[in-house]
Amino acid sequence: MKKLSGWFILAVILFYAHRCSACSLALHDWKLTFYLKIPLSAPLFPLAELNSLPGKLPESSVGQVTWVSDHNFVSRMAPALMPFFVDWPARLPWITVDAGKSLTGLARESQNEKKTPLIIGSDQCFVKVAIFSDANTAYNCHQVVIMQSNRIRAVFADKRSPWAQEINGQSWISLIFYQLPLPGRILSFSAFPVSQIRKSLWEDHSYVETLLSQKKLMRRPDLTVDPYSFDFPELPE
Repeated sequence: MKKLSGWFILAVILFYAHRCSACSLALHDWKLTFYLKIPLSAPLFPLAELNSLPGKLPESSVGQVTWVSDHNFVSRMAPALMPFFVDWPARLPWITVDAGKSLTGLARESQNEKKTPLIIGSDQCFVKVAIFSDANTAYNCHQVVIMQSNRIRAVFADKRSPWAQEINGQSWISLIFYQLPLPGRILSFSAFPVSQIRKSLWEDHSYVETLLSQKKLMRRPDLTVDPYSFDFPELPE
């Protein structure tokens, strides 16, 4: 569990690191070589929860976020990392509350507060760990994907503009490397969602070009180059 949480913390630390805007130039044929699905009591980090909110609520009306889940040690520590994110909900106090009371019950209790808290519930949580290998490189290029999925329910019991929603949340990080996941062999590192989109946190364009020139990677035809070229196949349920 600690190893899995480390990936999410690493994603946050690298958020302000050097980023290259170039998209992947390699053509991959990803084959699933390892897959593991692990149930969790609570999300390791509320990345999907954080990114489901901007634009849907008036920032000035929300006093805090009350995050309800069957919390574990990692999820209780997650709000401390909010200052690394630029979305306005990250600037609010995040209070972790153990699951028990209903979300609507908590919302009713907070209706008379000066600033209405947003109540968010997270449950049905899983982490999926997948390793893909690239058939176009004789299985020398690999991608590790760690995906978190859960149900997100939110209630904002403001008397003037009450609001509620239920969605299936999803967040992931992806690491692509050649042969071994060592410094100097990493092609890209990306995360989703960061400010509601997928972010390429690191992409070693020069290393990709070197591997292409050595014919260790297959070059992507110009007509198919696009910003989503290093995405991965859909994971099993």
